[in-house]
Amino acid sequence: MNFDDILSEISGFGKFQIVLFLIQVLSRISLPCHFLLSNFIAAIPPHHCDIRGIEDGGLFGNLTFNQKVIVGIPTERDGAPSSCLMFTNPQYQYLFSSNTSEETYPVKCQNGWVYDKSIFRSTLATEWDLVCNKKWMNKATATVFFIGVMTGAPVFGYLRTASRFQKPTQEEGAHRMNFDGQQSPWRLGWAHQRG
Repeated sequence: MNFDDILSEISGFGKFQIVLFLIQVLSRISLPCHFLLSNFIAAIPPHHCDIRGIEDGGLFGNLTFNQKVIVGIPTERDGAPSSCLMFTNPQYQYLFSSNTSEETYPVKCQNGWVYDKSIFRSTLATEWDLVCNKKWMNKATATVFFIGVMTGAPVFGYLRTASRFQKPTQEEGAHRMNFDGQQSPWRLGWAHQRG
């Protein structure tokens, strides 16, 4: 006896099977959202070093924010402020000209980072400072998630299946029989006819 024979014996694909199918479809609608979630929570917004700690006796405090960025953060080749480097002392020569003969030595960010929050207010990168030399940790979050999916699905699937087919204890068996008898009395008659 195969599945088609059993299905035809119970009147084919009826209301019960349709309800089960719809429940499965509804539970699977949210699944792609979980897989795509890391694209949003692990985003790295534009950022630069926090230069509020640079002080030289008052002159730095009188500059505008854009001027502080110019004198406190080196620029990349494309002209954008560096995301991971800063100057320990203000480099005022950059206010007037970017060509200078004076050697400057940038260092890694010492006071944390300032993030552009115009697109994302909060991400993993902004909450835990997973940028620059910790950027690999941010990328590892998706890997860890999918490793959990790959190991959790078979393990918990097996555990669910194993617990379903265990031989019930005498008390559980009596409860199931009582519940089934109260819930649907036609099952007892159907089972008796099938013998």
